[in-house]
Amino acid sequence: MRYIGNKNKLLPFIDAFLDDMGIERGRALDAFAGTATVGRYLKSRGMEVVTCDILSSSYAFQRAYVVTNGYPSFSRLIADSNFQSVREDGSFQQMVESRFAEQEELFDTSSDEARALKEVLVYLDTVLASHAGFITKNYSAPHEGQEGSRMYFTEANARCIDMIRGQLHTWQKGGSVDDDEFHLLLACLLEAADSVANTTGVYAAFVKTWQSNALRPLKFKIPLLVSSDNRVCEALQGDVNQLIPKLGSFDLLYLDPPYNTRQYSAYYHVPELIAEGWFDEEPTLRGKTGLVPDEHKKSQWSSRTDCVFALEEMLKNADATHVLLSYNNEGIIGENDIERLFKEFGLTHTYQRVGRDYKRYRSDSDNQARNYKGNRVTEYLYYVRLK
Repeated sequence: MRYIGNKNKLLPFIDAFLDDMGIERGRALDAFAGTATVGRYLKSRGMEVVTCDILSSSYAFQRAYVVTNGYPSFSRLIADSNFQSVREDGSFQQMVESRFAEQEELFDTSSDEARALKEVLVYLDTVLASHAGFITKNYSAPHEGQEGSRMYFTEANARCIDMIRGQLHTWQKGGSVDDDEFHLLLACLLEAADSVANTTGVYAAFVKTWQSNALRPLKFKIPLLVSSDNRVCEALQGDVNQLIPKLGSFDLLYLDPPYNTRQYSAYYHVPELIAEGWFDEEPTLRGKTGLVPDEHKKSQWSSRTDCVFALEEMLKNADATHVLLSYNNEGIIGENDIERLFKEFGLTHTYQRVGRDYKRYRSDSDNQARNYKGNRVTEYLYYVRLK
């Protein structure tokens, strides 16, 4: 999923630093999980991982990619008579065989364990008939666009999202899927929807003409899952500053907080809606982009007046050996404050800062409202061993 601050391209940088510091095993907290990229990576390194984020969409990714331990069997769903009748159709099995062929070039998805997930995904995005619902009504437009419409999705893709999200809700409420299976399917839907969203990567605005990706039909992909043997990983949703005193001790505290004053709850309000659903009560939308109430999801880390205090509070309450903060040179917490607090709560002689230059994330082009300072920024890793 396109996500501000995603560390996928910086994983080798983080990996090399952890190797240099000899941090290999133990218990880790990924305190700002986002799309769970780093949490999944830490799990693959052999760590017992706890992830946390304030967003519901992030919680789905955490559950799917950190907690879930391999591909689920979907045994209850596959045993259902309606699903069985579809599986027995020869053309359905041919679709399953051919549908994910392109992904085989990236990683092996041919295992028996992944077969059940493949069948469920093909059933959802190919077999079921789409229908118009909440997303279609509020976040889509006809193929040619329409004055006043929120052009986040074409009508065809929005109808698919409505149908699939509704089916996941029905399966969850009826007990046809367990929690791991539900969150894995939900994460797959969030990524599939984002790949056809008519945005530049964030949902603060939609593009006023249809982009090529938005005109493609919504299709699922098979995610790469990491097995953790007997290690138990955990996902949390909430304010990590409030939760951390209750989480026990960690060998590694990994911090990747927001860098600026943009609240993620507003920048990703559409994925949040898809993650949470609208089945009990439809939310009240406001504004041109259809924002939803989000006061309970706003982060002090995105406030210029509160962010330094938030870091101080985190370091004071953390029961951890190693602290690693990923932050860039344009962040709202000043470098002097980071160094001061790391040395105050950590062993001064262990403090380090290493940098890596990389291409800036740009959600749009330079214009009157925004003028980027440059095409590249520096990502820093700040490290200290706590007292």
